[in-house]
Amino acid sequence: MSRQWETWMTRGDEQGPHGHPLIVFSNDEASSDANRASLNVLFGSTKRPAAAIRPFEIVCDEADGFEKSTVIDCSRIYFISKGKLGRRLGSVSRARRVQACRRIAEVFRFVFQ
Repeated sequence: MSRQWETWMTRGDEQGPHGHPLIVFSNDEASSDANRASLNVLFGSTKRPAAAIRPFEIVCDEADGFEKSTVIDCSRIYFISKGKLGRRLGSVSRARRVQACRRIAEVFRFVFQ
């Protein structure tokens, strides 16, 4: 069972034999609901040393459970089958959660007034 803000690797397949890093974005109630077969996630990719971070991305690292520096795309929220979760890595740090929420609010132009 997964929880919100956990970091995972997807199960490998033909397109990505090693899987892809992700953050579970669905809340705990949806994540633990046996009647729900899918989750909302934020996908990431390994950060290349020379690559600049784009305005819709954040960088996570070992403090967030990832094995390497990982760029998380906050501009797209994906919906995947729970069965695609492969290996749990850890949990996103409190500071990075705040960063992700701010970035998502910026990208989707949420206004809190």
